[in-house]
Amino acid sequence: MDVKVKKLTWNYDVKCFDCGNDDLNDFLLNEAKNYASKRLSVTYIVEEDSNVVAFFSLSNDKISIPDSDKSTWRKIKSVFPHSKHRGDYPAVKIGRLGVATCKKNQRLGSWIISFVKYMFLENNRTGCAFVTVDALRDAIPFYKKMVSSF
Repeated sequence: MDVKVKKLTWNYDVKCFDCGNDDLNDFLLNEAKNYASKRLSVTYIVEEDSNVVAFFSLSNDKISIPDSDKSTWRKIKSVFPHSKHRGDYPAVKIGRLGVATCKKNQRLGSWIISFVKYMFLENNRTGCAFVTVDALRDAIPFYKKMVSSF
């Protein structure tokens, strides 16, 4: 895949973008820079031939005992040595992810998930153990498929 990932900056001009979801489009076109200025999230642009073909925004997150049922929490804790058990574990949250309608069904969303996993889990940018998502209802099957592929 011949794409470039760029951090959205104040001087980056997103001229147009349509992923088929008005809320996601509005976030990228009108809100992402404000979220960055308030330190709520950082948005990344995915370009192909200087065209915005996707975006995703990331925030810090955590997985903690109250957020999980006992069975899930036991699975989470089993990943770590006993001496490293905690009441919570650091995560990065994918808060928004949109792929342009012209690029749907070309595995760009899957590529983005792999990219985020590499950034935080393999490249260890911040001491991050998990990736969480804030998914729209119609995107849940996509994320479930991603979980089963890792």
